[in-house]
Amino acid sequence: MENIVRLAEYRKRRQAAQPPAPDLGAQYFCTRCDSDQFKLSAAGMVHCAHCAALMRNLLVSSSTSQEAG
Repeated sequence: MENIVRLAEYRKRRQAAQPPAPDLGAQYFCTRCDSDQFKLSAAGMVHCAHCAALMRNLLVSSSTSQEAG
């Protein structure tokens, strides 16, 4: 008994059956310990919740800037 599969058709069916991957946006993690949990201090500094490393690329401020369009 033979089973003939047309690879192009098989791939089309398989891709159509899989839901598209959601766009999660930016994902942040600690480069020291790979954690994705952070603590925000009162001064706006962000530290890793596991190893307490300072996240220099993350800074939270209360002022927001808006561009005039």
